[in-house]
Amino acid sequence: MKPYSKPTHRGHTAIVLLVLLFGGCATYHPKPLPSATDLAPGVEQLKQQAQSSSGTTGAVLSLDEVAVYAVGNNPDLKARRARLGIKGAELYAAGLLPDPQLSASLDHPTSDAASTVDAYGIGLGYDIIPLINRGARLDSAQEAQAQAGLELLWQEWQVSQRARVLAVNLASQQRQVALLEQMRDLYAQRYRNSSGAVARGDVTLGVAGTDLTALLDTLSRISRLRQTLNDTRHELNLLLGLAADAPLTVHLPSLPPLPAAGVWQGALQTMPQRRPDLLALQAGYRSQEAKVRAAILSQFPSLSIGINRARDTSDVNTVGFSINLALPLFSGNRGNIAIERATREQLGTEYQARLDQAAIDVDRLMQLQGLVADQLAQLDEYVPVLKNLVDRGREAYQHGDIDAVTFLNMENTWVDKRLEQIDLTQTQRTNLIALQTLLALPAEGGPSGSPHQGGK
Repeated sequence: MKPYSKPTHRGHTAIVLLVLLFGGCATYHPKPLPSATDLAPGVEQLKQQAQSSSGTTGAVLSLDEVAVYAVGNNPDLKARRARLGIKGAELYAAGLLPDPQLSASLDHPTSDAASTVDAYGIGLGYDIIPLINRGARLDSAQEAQAQAGLELLWQEWQVSQRARVLAVNLASQQRQVALLEQMRDLYAQRYRNSSGAVARGDVTLGVAGTDLTALLDTLSRISRLRQTLNDTRHELNLLLGLAADAPLTVHLPSLPPLPAAGVWQGALQTMPQRRPDLLALQAGYRSQEAKVRAAILSQFPSLSIGINRARDTSDVNTVGFSINLALPLFSGNRGNIAIERATREQLGTEYQARLDQAAIDVDRLMQLQGLVADQLAQLDEYVPVLKNLVDRGREAYQHGDIDAVTFLNMENTWVDKRLEQIDLTQTQRTNLIALQTLLALPAEGGPSGSPHQGGK
């Protein structure tokens, strides 16, 4: 057995190098994909997951709860949040210092010349340019991460808006279905009475035919509306992270008064300081500014320095210093500089286009709100009068004082206008939600922060 001998100095050096090279290496661990959905089976489970302290119970949600649950549970948003980690990794990568470069060579003489030895060379080099532009690259990565976070926030605003709109649509469509079902029951009873009266010879066949036509038309309208309601409910359930068959009812708050145009215009002027997508574009522009700066810094000649130790075949040992310098005669990074500057220009025009689009959209929605409010006011004035006429006409129809077609037209007109009232109220609500999102205003009220007040 050989006696124990301490590691040599070169042995220590080799061990240190191995530790440095492999000590910080990552290891691979597989992560399987999910095999089933993670949708909540019902609203109660949704509230328990969010630890909601809302006063609503059962399968009833307020508009605020709809927005909160949609942002927290929407599957697409969960995926976007996972992608946000990529920007954090890019920021981490941008802050890392470049690794030194180690080179080694070994030459073995093949001639029979005397006094020759194996030649070797060891060099350690370092590229200087990544140190020069590191600050600019780090600034760019930081702004890019901020941009990604703000873009995610804007997506959350969009999902919140979509969830509110769907909730309003759901409640409105349910009200319309309920109204039509009441009319269906009335028409069904009326047709049973008239068909029996025809058999007895008390009324003409035209009366029963008119009642049957009204019943069939109403059944068709209910069927179409239920199809739309089915689409709305499933889309809303998905946004909320609810199972497809989970029952859901939305409690709508009362509508706020229509704010003055000057209030919306004032909010439009300060919108760039609030709206997440505009803030994201601002961060992206700053990130691109840093990329332009980094590209300009990178146009300087690529420079790397190093130290070398070598021995030739005649056993002459040397220690030297090396510099590698790229001559910027043909490229000089001018192509990358042009690309980064053009990208900066594109981002600037995109930001301007977003501002212009917001101004047009806000004005369009403001005008629409006024038009809808005027039309709704007219219906509010005349529909109750029409309802009174319908009630009186029904008595006259039952006594045979007016014909079936006249009464049916009057009654259908009242139903149509009542459905129109619900539609217009729904439009007002969805327009308000759109304005709040466009101007990045709190959802609980308009620009003045007024709470919701009376509605239909």
